[in-house]
Amino acid sequence: MLTLYFSVVVVGLGVTVALGVPFLTTRRELRGRREQALSAELARQRAVIADYEATIEAYRLYAQHDPELAGSSR
Repeated sequence: MLTLYFSVVVVGLGVTVALGVPFLTTRRELRGRREQALSAELARQRAVIADYEATIEAYRLYAQHDPELAGSSR
């Protein structure tokens, strides 16, 4: 009887490990891909913001050095 219970426990543990390890590996891989995608999107948005800031600064410099616009910006 003890041998039967031990066999059931060992088989149950084997099935759990056999199904659990691939599931955890897949979940970790999906999490890594999601983190990569989020990091790429954040970098893209930072580049867009930097471009907007550079454009605004260029317009400010243009307005300061243009005689017609310099008077109207004050």
